[in-house]
Amino acid sequence: MKNFLFLTYALVLTVLFNACAAINTQKQTVVNENLPVINELKHISSINSIAFEWKSLYNEDIEGFYLYRGGEQDTNLELIATIKNKYKTHYVDTNLEPNAKYYYAMKSFNKEGHISKEGVVVEAKTSARIVSLPFVQALSGLPNKIKLIWRPHPDLRVYSYVIERADNMAEFKYLAEVKNRLSAEYIDENLKPNQNFQYRIFAKTFDGVYSESSEIVNSTTKDLPPQVHISSVSDSLPNAIRITWDNPEFKDLAYYKIYARSSILPFTNIAKTNNLYYEDVINEVGKTKEYKVTIVDKDGLESPIPSDAVRGSTLSAPAAPSIVASSFTGSAFVLSWVDNDDRARSYVIKRYGGVGDVEFKDIRDKSFTDTTITVGQNYRYEVIAIDEFNIASQPSKPVSISR
Repeated sequence: MKNFLFLTYALVLTVLFNACAAINTQKQTVVNENLPVINELKHISSINSIAFEWKSLYNEDIEGFYLYRGGEQDTNLELIATIKNKYKTHYVDTNLEPNAKYYYAMKSFNKEGHISKEGVVVEAKTSARIVSLPFVQALSGLPNKIKLIWRPHPDLRVYSYVIERADNMAEFKYLAEVKNRLSAEYIDENLKPNQNFQYRIFAKTFDGVYSESSEIVNSTTKDLPPQVHISSVSDSLPNAIRITWDNPEFKDLAYYKIYARSSILPFTNIAKTNNLYYEDVINEVGKTKEYKVTIVDKDGLESPIPSDAVRGSTLSAPAAPSIVASSFTGSAFVLSWVDNDDRARSYVIKRYGGVGDVEFKDIRDKSFTDTTITVGQNYRYEVIAIDEFNIASQPSKPVSISR
């Protein structure tokens, strides 16, 4: 029983609601033949707007006006604006398509919502888009940037230029807007070397309408300098390592950068030069270092750092001599030795024991007689080879002599 009463109540409400809606709808569409009919509707057009003017109806008993619009493809007129002021005589329809045909009509309405009879239907057409820019150029070969230049648009309605960019003919995306009709360039910065883009430019009017697209222009940033090939690295110079490299015949050369490291430390920039060689002065014997060289051009672009390094070293010490004989003559000790390479130019004899340690320098022979001994003392001897650069070898294996 309760369910039946609820359904009955709901049905009654639905009927009442529909009846009210029908009455309101009918009220909205009631034509009142006493209301003034709009038979004159003047208009002027721009690219995306159409402005209207009608005669004043200040003395009429109305509330305002309804404006209807239809398109070229769909001529059915639909309400687009309600002008709730009978003292108005102007209205602008905006955000229209350029170069498009539209149809308009206007009716007056009163406070009950009654509308006037059909009046005049006018045809209006928006203006065509402004033409594209007459000249656009993209400059290539600039370091990490691309410069766009164009001829200012002759149409005085132009307010700015909208630039779009695409990578490898992908979808164009907004890049920048350059204001002022007389502006004629834009620099796309912070790019990478050898990077290619396509550009197109639109002139934009004061009311936000774009021109036709300019021609698409293509440009590429400056490439990096070529890699450097190190041709030689020394291992026989005293206290220095000399590296040389091939001439890359690069016209924009500013200088070369030399990177070096010892052991497993990171490479660091140690010098720059305009020569095809570099001598790294190192006050260490047999010091090993690794090197890489790059080119820096006049715009500050640097060639890729090579993945492989070259290794060089300073001249190592000569080989230590070997003592082959030692004897006692009754008043002196006699030593003799042989070289283990051909670099020795002189020798140093070190004697330990007695009243104190002694060095005998600039020995030119491969034998030595020590007459400064004290009989009955114990002595130990080492021989060191000295090469032409005054680099000393490690001491020979020592020998001990006593009497």
